[in-house]
Amino acid sequence: MRKRKGEPVDDLDNVMDVLDAMEAKKKGESLAQPAAGRTLVGEVEHFFENINVAGVKLSGRLAVGDTVEIENDEYTVRQRVSSMQINRKDVSEASAGDDVGVKVGVPVKRGSSVFRL
Repeated sequence: MRKRKGEPVDDLDNVMDVLDAMEAKKKGESLAQPAAGRTLVGEVEHFFENINVAGVKLSGRLAVGDTVEIENDEYTVRQRVSSMQINRKDVSEASAGDDVGVKVGVPVKRGSSVFRL
């Protein structure tokens, strides 16, 4: 079931968003309009499956609270950055050149682009 405005987001909502995006892509449809003002801020270099964390090499600034889209040729995942670490220490902001760990709601692929909205 899709979440309604004001309802908390859980892992099932994130999984459903990925599945919807994959189905739409197979049909040649666009699930959502491309976000205006997207800025490329990095690329996923690794996914840590046991803790649902994406290792991201940043090419721009990223902060906790930012909304990001993680995109590859199969899907686009949109979520808010709820936590971020550098060398296992919590940080509130990072910039180009930093390698950060970002908590994600669903598995993401290496090579996926990370955009800040």
